[in-house]
Amino acid sequence: MLSSGKLISVSFSLLVLCAIFFAAPAYCEGDPIAHLTDFTGTVLIQNQRSWGDPVKNLPLYSMDKVVTRVGTAVITFADGAVVEIKNNTNLLIQEMEKEEGLMKKAKIVQRRIILFLGKMFFKTGKGNVQTQFETEKSVIGIRGTAGVLSIGSDGQIYIEFTEGGAKFTAGDLILGKVAKDVPTQVIDQTLIQKAAFMAHAAWKRCGEAKEKVSKGEISPDQRDWVCAYAVEMSSREVKTWSEALVQNNPSEDVVEWAKEIIVLEDISIEKSIKSQEQAVERGAVPEPIDEITPPETQGGVEGYAAPETEADTLQTAGETGGDEFSDPLPQDNMPNSPVGSN
Repeated sequence: MLSSGKLISVSFSLLVLCAIFFAAPAYCEGDPIAHLTDFTGTVLIQNQRSWGDPVKNLPLYSMDKVVTRVGTAVITFADGAVVEIKNNTNLLIQEMEKEEGLMKKAKIVQRRIILFLGKMFFKTGKGNVQTQFETEKSVIGIRGTAGVLSIGSDGQIYIEFTEGGAKFTAGDLILGKVAKDVPTQVIDQTLIQKAAFMAHAAWKRCGEAKEKVSKGEISPDQRDWVCAYAVEMSSREVKTWSEALVQNNPSEDVVEWAKEIIVLEDISIEKSIKSQEQAVERGAVPEPIDEITPPETQGGVEGYAAPETEADTLQTAGETGGDEFSDPLPQDNMPNSPVGSN
């Protein structure tokens, strides 16, 4: 659904995606769980497995990602919960629906937001929603809260609540503090951010290839190679963050879930490579992306300055200066994944 700034439709079926990622049938039917209600600057969107650029009020689905460079974004969920994503941030949203109760069954939405890099302001909504935040190294159960979740340049996790608090926490995190903003050039060098840049660039080329085929500029076989390569890069991006969770997350449930994803992505990569080989046999010429170039800044947001001293790496919520938050919140949860587990 994205081509040169609009999301490219994915080349594999939604049925396959449901089998891979979703336990809840409602989400397999394509129901959005949130919308991208605002954005500024450079923002990359992974929407139903394809990568592209943001569109205001774009529907977001379970397992979608939002990645910012020098840019910001706001995600608003169906229950009114809001997440305000700051510069140099990489996160994933996920939901599933389950029933609770012995006699009288009640539907509960389990929501997870996984913050891999950066900073987000959050505010929970109203409704029967169980919320869990995760990072590479922590798990945090949330109840009726607002605040800031952030990750420092050294990987340390911080959470500051301005309302409410946590139901439980696991892993190494510091309460009551906010990490100082990490410079763009530092975030650009992380494996997770590089993988997102690569996937985004590959899907952009897929969209361009589709346009060139329609104009008779390249062959359908060349388009097939380019788009199969984009699918491979998407799977490698998912593997990158899944492997980070396996190596560092304190929750056994999260680790097992991430291991299952890695197995599935390995299958996807193998199929994508096979499709590329078949396209080459038909006459396509391989065009791999040899160099990762960060997407250009589109303006509107100031960059981060590196902290001058160790003491400068922390700020209290009241000292964050320009990072004022307006009604934001995160909540998320993955199919067959652990919301509410320690």
